[in-house]
Amino acid sequence: MSIAQIMTHRNRLVTTAADASLASLREVFAKARFQHVPVVDSSNRLVGIVSVKDYFRELSPVMDSATEPAVGLLIRSRKVHHVMVSPVFTITDTSTVKQAAALLLQHNISCLPVVDGQKHLLGLVSWKDILRAALTKPVTPAG
Repeated sequence: MSIAQIMTHRNRLVTTAADASLASLREVFAKARFQHVPVVDSSNRLVGIVSVKDYFRELSPVMDSATEPAVGLLIRSRKVHHVMVSPVFTITDTSTVKQAAALLLQHNISCLPVVDGQKHLLGLVSWKDILRAALTKPVTPAG
């Protein structure tokens, strides 16, 4: 089974730019089911990834002691590039599910952006996608 069969395709992903504010991520993580947001440039090339954990790690030093206006100012002034992970471990859409699982385990990460040869974002595959594929019985042709 290839990654193309199980990944979340680009048109269903939320992406962001490196110079976007953390405030823009607040809504994504609060309202969407996404745990990871790929960071792309104007040509849809992957430049990084930011997770909900990265977001809260940035805010955690001020969360308990700061006022709501202070937290608001922080997330409006801090940019995605301050918290994103870069470079990013990636995979291609022709890679196998087994190859993706091995990379996730080897690097102790929870998702892999799927890119083409020019690093254009094609989609995202997470450990949940891999587990779902492992639990799905393959369709066998009627004989």
